[in-house]
Amino acid sequence: MREISNLDIKIQLTNEYLRTGGVQRIFDVDLLQDLINVKFDNNGKALPETITPRLNAFMLAILHSHSLPPLQIDNQIAEYGSFIQKSTFFDQQKIETKEQVDELLEKFKDTKNILFRGQREAKWRLYSTLQRFWIWDKMNENGEDYPAFLKGIIENGRKEYENQISAILKEINVDSLNDISVLGYLQHHNCPTPLLDWTYNFKTALFFGVDGLENYESPREIDKYFSVYFIEEEHFDSGGMRTLLNESLQTVGEQLKLGLIAQIAKDEEQQKEMETHFKKRSFFDKNRLNGAGLVKHMTKIEHMVNIPLSFFSDNDFESGIAFSLTNSENIKRQEGVFTWNADFSKPLEVIGNEQYSEAKLESEPDDYRFCECYNINKDLSDYIVQKLTEANISKATMYPDKDIDTRHIYDNNKKASS
Repeated sequence: MREISNLDIKIQLTNEYLRTGGVQRIFDVDLLQDLINVKFDNNGKALPETITPRLNAFMLAILHSHSLPPLQIDNQIAEYGSFIQKSTFFDQQKIETKEQVDELLEKFKDTKNILFRGQREAKWRLYSTLQRFWIWDKMNENGEDYPAFLKGIIENGRKEYENQISAILKEINVDSLNDISVLGYLQHHNCPTPLLDWTYNFKTALFFGVDGLENYESPREIDKYFSVYFIEEEHFDSGGMRTLLNESLQTVGEQLKLGLIAQIAKDEEQQKEMETHFKKRSFFDKNRLNGAGLVKHMTKIEHMVNIPLSFFSDNDFESGIAFSLTNSENIKRQEGVFTWNADFSKPLEVIGNEQYSEAKLESEPDDYRFCECYNINKDLSDYIVQKLTEANISKATMYPDKDIDTRHIYDNNKKASS
């Protein structure tokens, strides 16, 4: 019997291609006839002897197209066409049964240092909301400046919500209203930002995977799944802002220290006070950072736009570096943390791969995956909702600040810029 490599997956991807408009793009009548002549056995498997060399070459081309990442175009939102294509960025596992869901719930019930993110479509890439709106609204095509636009969102958000942000923080200091804390507040109240939400709680990630989920008919396998992404915090934190600040502790010199103090101090009196405070001491003494103004200075958006990817969490208060992220009841309830992506169009996994390629040692593997991912069958959504309800996880508990909507900050900034 004639053997054809990867025949089952070739048949699957070719079938998906044909059923999503591919037939109309085939102008070779002989190839169309080859497709019609394919025969299948009682188990639905294609018979290799009915596959012509021409058809096999056609199916091989389709398979090859899925072995490449989605085409990156600045003014388009890209999606994964298959799990094969998605595997260029993620290690994946399919979840098909209730028993597998239960195993995951048990596996992750007590984890503390793993970050999770749920998305209700497995085909979606890790775009931030601001990236999506920037592309949908054709802002780049209209000549808008991304850093300037982002700065406007922060300034207007701070101006309007300063009191609300400060009121919920347990400790108020000069760093509380840093640009990232403002963005975090806006992010959790419906304003597009460059931040991407992650959580320490697996069940919370599951909730966001099924919240608003649509189980629609589609010929594509990937459309039948939603996803939960997960990564060890240490892998994110190696490129996080706290790590960047910690590395600075050992390298900053006396002149840089004095120069930075001069930039941060609001007046001469505060400058002298800070110089005295940090005399014979590293300016970046992390045990004394809280309120020193350094976090506020280092997280200014004009600095952040030069950092491709970073990570923000207030989980490790003992580090002495806090970003004042728990300024929303939504953030607190969701155990939220954030990743930062400075690019206006490339999703997080693309930036992650680019950063790895630039920094990797020769001894490190080229076959890098940004993180791991569970692709969960949407047919399990009712069972998952039942499990979450038993754990008191619902819209009401996940969105205690549901009456606060900051979307107008984006809309007004868009109008002003145009």
